[in-house]
Amino acid sequence: MTNSNILLVDNCSADVESVKKAFSEIGIKSTLHLAQNDAEAWLMLQGENKISPIPKIVLIDINEESVNGIHLLNKIRVHPDLKSILVFVITRTDNDKNKAAALNLNIAGYMHKPDESEKITDFFSILNDYWNIIEFSSEKK
Repeated sequence: MTNSNILLVDNCSADVESVKKAFSEIGIKSTLHLAQNDAEAWLMLQGENKISPIPKIVLIDINEESVNGIHLLNKIRVHPDLKSILVFVITRTDNDKNKAAALNLNIAGYMHKPDESEKITDFFSILNDYWNIIEFSSEKK
């Protein structure tokens, strides 16, 4: 999955830095784009700041304050150009209502963020292995 785009939607600066560090340590070649909330993410998917090509993967913490992740997931799933994006919910907090809603929106996975930096690298290494063995559409948007 080299030379593709990944969008991370998370407003916790420490978590964002941990993800960036893990991507660097693992050598993930995809470009990581950052959005602090659902509105900013939507602009990056369909607005003035549209990422091109459209990200194949979105990582989102739907339980962060000021991130309306379920709203964003709904918009992604009904949009013809975005509905095939793999969305992974990665969070530290438990919220059964959000978990059920996200799973009902056909997410690729609902996972808990590791607390320790070495575990975050291992966590993203496993995800990267998965991303590299699955097939994505070659269609460019």
